[in-house]
Amino acid sequence: MSIKGQKQYEAFKAGKPLSFKGAILAQCYVCNGEDEGGEDCLGVSCPLYQYMPYRKGRIKKEISPEKRARLEAQLKKGRETVERHKIEASGAIPNTGETG
Repeated sequence: MSIKGQKQYEAFKAGKPLSFKGAILAQCYVCNGEDEGGEDCLGVSCPLYQYMPYRKGRIKKEISPEKRARLEAQLKKGRETVERHKIEASGAIPNTGETG
């Protein structure tokens, strides 16, 4: 069983780039002696504590339906662009030079 942050820390050690969240999880893993038990570490002096995944009293952000719909449309457009680039790179269709 993998402890939260273990995979991210191992990826970091292997020289792979980490996302913002991945870097925080990796640091929590290391700071907790590579034995994070899923509890609040109470490390209030740590600058990353505000992002600690098990912090007590953590407030979850609510997203309005309008913002959720806008983000979903943005994500869909981004995924379509990536797929189009993959197809163009494979040579299946010619690159028209158009963006959008």
